[in-house]
Amino acid sequence: MPLRLIILITAFVLIIFSMHWVFFKSAACFFDITRPRHKAALYAAMVLLTAMVISGFLSARTHDAWWVTGYYRIAATWMGFLVHFLAAAVAAWIVILAVHLARLPVARSTVAAVFFLAAGLYSIYGIFNAFSPRVKEVPVYLEKVPAAWENSRIVHLSDLHIGRMHGKAFAEKLVMRVNGLAPDLVVITGDIFDGLGGNFDTLVTAIDGLEAKNGVFYVSGNHEAYIGKQRALELLKNTTMTRLDNERIEIDGLDIVGVSYPGIRAAEEIANLPEASENRKNPSILLFHTPTSIKKPDGDRVDRHFATYWMPDTDFYHNRKIGIDLQLSGHTHHGQIFPINLLTQMLYRGFDYGLKQSGELQIYTTSGAGTWGPPMRTATISEIAVIRLREKQTAGESNEIQSNKPKGAGHER
Repeated sequence: MPLRLIILITAFVLIIFSMHWVFFKSAACFFDITRPRHKAALYAAMVLLTAMVISGFLSARTHDAWWVTGYYRIAATWMGFLVHFLAAAVAAWIVILAVHLARLPVARSTVAAVFFLAAGLYSIYGIFNAFSPRVKEVPVYLEKVPAAWENSRIVHLSDLHIGRMHGKAFAEKLVMRVNGLAPDLVVITGDIFDGLGGNFDTLVTAIDGLEAKNGVFYVSGNHEAYIGKQRALELLKNTTMTRLDNERIEIDGLDIVGVSYPGIRAAEEIANLPEASENRKNPSILLFHTPTSIKKPDGDRVDRHFATYWMPDTDFYHNRKIGIDLQLSGHTHHGQIFPINLLTQMLYRGFDYGLKQSGELQIYTTSGAGTWGPPMRTATISEIAVIRLREKQTAGESNEIQSNKPKGAGHER
């Protein structure tokens, strides 16, 4: 086994164990659990739940049995509860300290019980939220919009993560919602599949029901790489969806440029792209999984993976250089679970969600339609984005572009 993989697995185990230890140790202090029998039961639960999370995620990567899917779902759901319980424990400790300094007659157990109850209810809400994608309309104003695309409906999907957690029922419901919008175009910016496996053959059939006047196009994401890009392409090749693999196409005066994850070394790798941006006549939309520059990070796969998550390149230099007007991306899930959204906002410098601008380039990052890991959405919504192209001169308006704010532009319904 490679040393890097050993280090990665060890770090994963230590993080999961530490999260459980902090939560259960705090619970013991909050509720004054001191009797040996009760403490033994508490820490036995800690060890069992820690083992369940670790084995649940690892077995999902290596086994396809039906019971593995059920086991993984339980482990992943508990992991979501644990994140919220940890946040509640931190908040409880802060309030308890404040109560102690103020010499108020409030018991620690009362404070902790209130925060833990709130965290539990918040997690339950998050489960419902994760499986109920909302439609968000996003008006985007460009200098020039072809008549055929003025106020059109471009449905932007990303991060469906169909697999063990989001199954056939979810896929069929999503397709029905999208088709009900009568889209002019559907674009999927990666992570159609979940890297932890699933009955993909059945799920692909459900997703293949997507319909749009000008077709359904997709680019690959990091989870397509996790299950094996060749396997992902084999699953999708017999669908009506069209893959854009580092190429430009034109549809009624609008250029669609699709770049596969993890990116390219140079613009010359994009087929049918004009040699210089000044030679471009049409407005263009870039489909790329991550809200970053399309230049592939240096190093091997492990290095690129690390850079994508912890050192994302948000200068968008190469995207602007090839003359892109609007970039559509996903990947971040907008953090998915509080307080992870605070981390994604910091790492992606505000480009983790919503309509933003970098020079003349506009970027819309969707929170995604599905989830990864815990089937919860407490930091944001599961989203079906509808991009409405409008011409600035015609509209006499400007974009509602936000900078370094977690909210996105547009209207939900």
